[in-house]
Amino acid sequence: MAAIVTGLVPILKTAVEASTDYKGRTLWFGFLSIRLVTLYVAEMPWGKLDIDFQCNMTAENSEYCRRSCFNQHFDVPVVMLWNFSYVLFSVSVLMMELLASQLRHSLIKQRMKREPGSQLAGEDSLTGVKGHGLAKKDMMIDFHKQKTTLLVYLLCVGMRVGIEGTFLSVLIFWHLPKVNGAPIHCSTPLCPGPSQCLVRFDSEKRMSIYSLATISATIVVTSIAFFLYSMCHYLIFGRSKLESVV
Repeated sequence: MAAIVTGLVPILKTAVEASTDYKGRTLWFGFLSIRLVTLYVAEMPWGKLDIDFQCNMTAENSEYCRRSCFNQHFDVPVVMLWNFSYVLFSVSVLMMELLASQLRHSLIKQRMKREPGSQLAGEDSLTGVKGHGLAKKDMMIDFHKQKTTLLVYLLCVGMRVGIEGTFLSVLIFWHLPKVNGAPIHCSTPLCPGPSQCLVRFDSEKRMSIYSLATISATIVVTSIAFFLYSMCHYLIFGRSKLESVV
């Protein structure tokens, strides 16, 4: 639990203390935190997967054959793939954070250049910009005016749909059948068999997959809703309002 708290605190601190905000930012950081906690809890039943895989072998090389059957059944990494999907989800969130930080830096530099008597030579560096009084003020990104930023935002949201949608498919169609409770008939080239194996505590493992799938499905639905809302509100309806004003 100490490790999960250590990883969770920086995420929440970044979400609260950052002075640059945009539509749905708090929600994405909330999903990032919930995803991390769910991932930590879901990994617990899989911690002793090798021991939980049992076979009815009586030969002298039973342990060797059991491991051979284990490698045949779990032919793809489970927990490592879960962790990698979380890294990809984090990258999609941090991409927008990087763009927002760069946008804020550019806007402050433009304001500094318009200010009379500002020392551009000294304040034009990153240190000078961060030390300027404008850097301490909150900024809300207006997607009506920042069309390039909006496109990057839509790209990040689309990435989340693709990442979580793929991860959801892997959980349901690839990992869940591995622990469906049915007997595993094993026959490998090194151990012809046939042998029967099973995975102990399969209900706990299925429940962990269901919990991850629920969070991923929620992220997919929310991301699609935000994508459609941003498309309609900022591109379609926003352009119509601008043309009517002109």
